[in-house]
Amino acid sequence: MGSESESHATSTPPDGPPWPPEFLADLHAGLYPDDPELLGRVYADPDAVLYLEKLEQVADELRRLGRSLRGED
Repeated sequence: MGSESESHATSTPPDGPPWPPEFLADLHAGLYPDDPELLGRVYADPDAVLYLEKLEQVADELRRLGRSLRGED
């Protein structure tokens, strides 16, 4: 039985905007193949871009924390 994230990524991407947060998180995680048309539609939406930027900030912070915990500062 797959996870809920997997079920999002194997389904057809939603029509947007607005884009569901779950879809944007899956897209950010690389669960959707690169599709120039889809990416163009997503990045044309300022709210989606802001959300993706925030996800990247969180990912960057988690990477920094992981390096710090391993003593790789």
